[in-house]
Amino acid sequence: MIKGLYSAFTAMEAAWRYQDVLANNIANANTVGFKREVASLAPLGDLPIAQQAPVPAPLSARIQAVVGQIGTGKFVARFVTDFQQGMLRQTGLELDLALSAGFFTIRDEAGNVFYTRDGRFQRDAAGSLVTSAGYYVLGDDEQPITLPPAPVTIAADGTIRDENGAEVTRLRIRAFAPGQLTRAGEAYFRPIDGVEGEPPADPGLRQGFLESSNANLVEELTSLLAVQRVYQASQAVLARLDGTLDQASGELGRL
Repeated sequence: MIKGLYSAFTAMEAAWRYQDVLANNIANANTVGFKREVASLAPLGDLPIAQQAPVPAPLSARIQAVVGQIGTGKFVARFVTDFQQGMLRQTGLELDLALSAGFFTIRDEAGNVFYTRDGRFQRDAAGSLVTSAGYYVLGDDEQPITLPPAPVTIAADGTIRDENGAEVTRLRIRAFAPGQLTRAGEAYFRPIDGVEGEPPADPGLRQGFLESSNANLVEELTSLLAVQRVYQASQAVLARLDGTLDQASGELGRL
C-alpha cells in the first residue's frame, strides 16, 4: 500500500511540473522565435512483489517468494528545448529576418552574448542594427553592425549589401548541437561551457520574414488537459489509498 502511495505521489509531482512547462509554452505561442520546452520523463525503479506464508506457518516456511514487479511511477528527469523550426511569416519589412539554420548572435550593453531566432531587428539612432530589446546584432567580426541610412539587402548567407550592391558586412550566424544551449529568456539562449558554435553550411536567411513560435496552441492545450486528468486521477488514487491506510490503522489498533 505504501508503494501505491509513493507511485501516486510521484505521478502527481510529474504532472504538476509538466503543467508549468505547458503553461509557459502556451503563454509564448505568439512570441517570435520562441522554442517550446518539453518534459523528459523517466521511470523510477521497479520494486519486487513478494509472497509470504501466513504468520502461523513455521518460520522455515515463511520464506518470501518474488512473484512479480510493480512500477513506482515516473518523474520529470529534465526539461528539453525543442529546436524545431517554427512557421515563417512574411512581413515585408527590411530588417525582419528569419533563419532556416543557426542563430543570430546578439550582445547586450553589459557585453553578454546571446543567440536567438528572433529576427525583429531595427536601426537605432546611431545606425546600429539592434534587436527589439535594444541589444546589438553582431557581424562576423563579432562587432556591432552599423548600417547605412539607405535600405539594404541581405542575402541567404547573411551578407548585407548597400543600395549599390557593395558588401557592408555579414551577420554572425552560428549553429549548435542539441544540448549545447541553455535558455536565457523568452527566445534567447546562451552556450554551455563557452561553446562557440559553427557557421551553418546554409543559414537559409530570408529577408522580410519572421519565424513564429514552434509551440502549437491547440497541441499544447490538448497536452495540458491530458496532464491535468493524470493529476486528478493520481490525486483520487492517493486519497483512496490514504483512506484505506487510515482504516487499516484503526482496525489494527483495536486488536
